[in-house]
Amino acid sequence: MKEKIRKTLKNRILIFILGGLIFSSVSVYAITYFPSNDVTYDNTKSGLTSTNVQGAIDELYKTCKTETETILDFIPIDSEGLYKDEFGNVRYYGANPNNYINFNDELWRIIGIVDNNTKIVRNSSLGYMAWNDNNSNNWNNSSLKSYLNGTYYNSIKKSYKDMIKKETFFLGGKPYYSQLLLPYDYFLIERAKINGVTVIASNNPYNTDQYIGLIYLSDYGYASGKNCLSTTLSYFTNECIKTNYLYKSSENIWSQMHDAMYSNQAITINKGQISSSATGFTYSVYPTLYLSSDIKITSGDGTQNNPYELE
Repeated sequence: MKEKIRKTLKNRILIFILGGLIFSSVSVYAITYFPSNDVTYDNTKSGLTSTNVQGAIDELYKTCKTETETILDFIPIDSEGLYKDEFGNVRYYGANPNNYINFNDELWRIIGIVDNNTKIVRNSSLGYMAWNDNNSNNWNNSSLKSYLNGTYYNSIKKSYKDMIKKETFFLGGKPYYSQLLLPYDYFLIERAKINGVTVIASNNPYNTDQYIGLIYLSDYGYASGKNCLSTTLSYFTNECIKTNYLYKSSENIWSQMHDAMYSNQAITINKGQISSSATGFTYSVYPTLYLSSDIKITSGDGTQNNPYELE
């Protein structure tokens, strides 16, 4: 209906001039019209830029149109493979949920709606790289942050680069006593504190604003689903590992977190288990980013052969 109204208005504006000319009790009515582009429009009070009626109508339509749903509206929470975590974030889970998305003409996957932002991760690795060539676990000075937000970011096609939201990434570290922590606890650690205790290595930042980063350990933990939320990540069972689409059976991948106990180590997911390695080692890199809030899904069903398309 909205589209029909728009087309009708866009063709012309009908202006009815009703004149009552009475001749022996007979009323005569004159009807005429003007093309809307020819009618002057006073825009001084509306805030619009157009000076004709047709232009004003087009501006108002663009402002009010809601033809395409937001990503969160397009993917309802009751869909298979989705649930809310303890913090109200919407998470995808399972061995192979329908969360594939076309980004940069590549396959990526939607992690979920985290902190009210759509978070996605590349489906395939960029290759093996060091977390930091300088053997320091300060992310802001790391070679990998520089590469992801420089060389790699600049290689993304412009239409997709414009979809990326520069966002705050948390940089909490894994403390020595976190061998038996749940996804819930890691979510807090990433924000630098758990049970009131700071878990940041000396001189390391609490967070950073960037375009591209890495996955959190909580992203990995929640991806196994509700049945695994009471399972400690360091001792994930085979069942929880196999029901996790982020699990890589033959890879050691870098996470965003550093090790709060050792200044030269960062946290990895080593064939499904949580580990810590020297930042100079080379492991798989899976870039992670947030989409701008106005990005919408136009088509697709989230399967690998028919991923969601964006605009």
